[in-house]
Amino acid sequence: MPELRTDLLIEYVDEQTPGEAPPFGGVERVVRRKKRRRALASVGAVVVFAAGAALVTTNLPHAGEPAAPTKSPTVGVLDDGPPPERFRIGTTLLVLQKEIPVTAVRPDPGNSSVLVVETGRDATGSTCLPHTMVRILSQDVAEVRIAAYRYSVAPDQPEAQTCGKPQTGPVRIHLDLRSALAGRTVLAGSTGRQVVLN
Repeated sequence: MPELRTDLLIEYVDEQTPGEAPPFGGVERVVRRKKRRRALASVGAVVVFAAGAALVTTNLPHAGEPAAPTKSPTVGVLDDGPPPERFRIGTTLLVLQKEIPVTAVRPDPGNSSVLVVETGRDATGSTCLPHTMVRILSQDVAEVRIAAYRYSVAPDQPEAQTCGKPQTGPVRIHLDLRSALAGRTVLAGSTGRQVVLN
């Protein structure tokens, strides 16, 4: 086995090793700066991830979870199904009185999926708007069944109610079917076969 020349090895190590170590303060500053950068980068990544997760979870409905109930119905929105027994408009509590007759129905000339439904006003003249609500009870390719309902202010409400002033003439409500009427028959009332638009 050939003998290694140690003098060349020692000379090489001496060339590669600095004569004296750099000052400790400079090394310490560089290490602190690197740690700070890593910490800021990881905190930034966590904040971005958390914000994205919060945005996604608040905007998407959860599977099998019912939608949150609305505080007050909006005309033309959420008008499918039976009428609510009670709801609030501002601070005023409205309570379902009864189903009322639909007096006329016509298609809205500007939108083929909207009906203009007319009902009579309350005979007492005291109206709190919306005191009348029209609901889509059912619809299929041949028929649409709608019904109108009258609401009154709950008896235990304070004097300062959020109510509109009484008006005259029929109540006209725009009802969005969310699909074109397309020659379907419109039936009025929760029961019976009263055809109001053919």
